[in-house]
Amino acid sequence: MVFHMNVSPLALEARSSRLVALWIAVSFVSVAAVAVAPIAAFVLMISAFGLPHVLYELRYVDERFSARIAPAPLAAIGALVAFIATARIANGMHILMGDIFLWIELGLGAALALTATSLMRHNKPLGAAIGIAFALGAIFAPVPTFLVWAWLHNLTPLGFVAEITEGEERRRWLMLLSVPFFVLPALVATGVFHDLVNALFQVAELHWTSMFGAGDKPLLSFLPADSWDLNLFSAAVVAQSMHYVAVIVLLPQLLRAKQRTSAPTIVPWPSWPMFAIGVTAIAAIAFGIYAVSYTDARAAYGVAAAIHAWIELPILLLAIGQGFTSARK
Repeated sequence: MVFHMNVSPLALEARSSRLVALWIAVSFVSVAAVAVAPIAAFVLMISAFGLPHVLYELRYVDERFSARIAPAPLAAIGALVAFIATARIANGMHILMGDIFLWIELGLGAALALTATSLMRHNKPLGAAIGIAFALGAIFAPVPTFLVWAWLHNLTPLGFVAEITEGEERRRWLMLLSVPFFVLPALVATGVFHDLVNALFQVAELHWTSMFGAGDKPLLSFLPADSWDLNLFSAAVVAQSMHYVAVIVLLPQLLRAKQRTSAPTIVPWPSWPMFAIGVTAIAAIAFGIYAVSYTDARAAYGVAAAIHAWIELPILLLAIGQGFTSARK
């Protein structure tokens, strides 16, 4: 359910100021956490905010885009994402392992990109190139391709912000977001914050500290097994924390401010306050499951994460290629 809401410029300015303050606070905490214990910071962050951000993004995509895609391609996209989720479940149950699992998921990702390309009215070569890149990556370099997608996925909120804003407002938002999404992770990747914290507090032994029995497995989320660089991993964790803030806070704010007409949705979503309460309860349960068994919780979360990550690909391609059946609302 999408609703009509008029928001005054003063209210929007106040919300933007609060959001900037929140972003500064999250940036400070994220950098401090990864400078001391990046693996533990990642485990705590994904345990507390991983599932909530998936639910928030699925609601955003449903309310913003589902009514603007024709039934047939919407069903095709849904089927392909369902196959990816099934492959993730099979992987978690040790039915699909190793390269076979990666070939299937990346191949389905290529199919998603090419499905969107068939609907794009502009920029079709870009969509085709992305689909072919996933297909070739699945065949010749599945692990690097999968990891590149994991890194790029953190930047997808920029695409959603660009789609829902226009003109000067769009330029202002993208300029502002370039700091937490590009500048800050790049600084973290240099190792300057690790060096500074070590010089001041001598906490190098905490760098490899983990939580919930996860060990060093979280490093595989962003790095190949033979190249575990804590500086790069820390940069990815900071970028992911920025992704969470954008999805949970910024995108709903923009949706409520910009969405001007009602449209049917796939899911009958509750009011935003009730939704937030429900997500908080789910997050508390998920955090408890992570504390009991990180491996099992991470495998289950991987299914939800795959659904929301792969849905983004055709949606953003359709936005770039003006492939929606109706204009944005």
